Amino acid sequence: LKMLGFTSFSKYTAVGNNSGPNQAALFTGHPLLGGRDGIKSSDSHGDNNNEGPRWLWDAFNLKNYVTLKAENGCIENSNMVQSMKPNTTHGDQLYEMFCFDFDRPNCLGKHLTAQYLTDYATQFIDAYENPNSVNTKSQPWAAFLSFIDSHEDTVTLISYIDTLLADFIQSIDLRNTIVIVSSDHGLHYGPSFASNGERERAEPMLQIHMPAPLKADDVFENNKEMFVT
Repeated sequence: LKMLGFTSFSKYTAVGNNSGPNQAALFTGHPLLGGRDGIKSSDSHGDNNNEGPRWLWDAFNLKNYVTLKAENGCIENSNMVQSMKPNTTHGDQLYEMFCFDFDRPNCLGKHLTAQYLTDYATQFIDAYENPNSVNTKSQPWAAFLSFIDSHEDTVTLISYIDTLLADFIQSIDLRNTIVIVSSDHGLHYGPSFASNGERERAEPMLQIHMPAPLKADDVFENNKEMFVT
């Protein structure tokens, strides 16, 4: 990522202990309040709160972006996606695709589930960036991809997709695309959690690539060591 011009925010900090409060804050800019039974029933982001914060994909939709939200895991087991119910133009087609019994971790047939997700995202981007007989003009797009491969403490599964993610990121036109690589929390289980776990859990990763025309002098470089959430 550094070779591709990404800036690392080493003091990026989580606002909660798990995915619920962190994804709510990440995708709306507001902390989750009273969300013990799920985001959609929370005081701050719930369906009954008509003045609640706007989800990022909803903001993009209002600006006539086409949007994609998907993850390479079974949605039936994902209380996050079920709770958020993202109103995107694409992504729900994959919701049940990864609900299966597998012999090899995170594989579907002979391919990694992450490959199906990046292939789908590549087709999504190509369909709206390159007009054809179906889409007569290009449209701006925003994609939100979640990879569950890091949800184990040996770092084995996530290592399998390093090259896959590198190739996918390099396939994107970085001259006019903002790319954010992040996690919603750090490692919060495993043998090391008892000694250093709370600190690791509070330190997710954040890497951002900003196209040159959108960079304001050295703002990223000057602020990358600041504590941000």
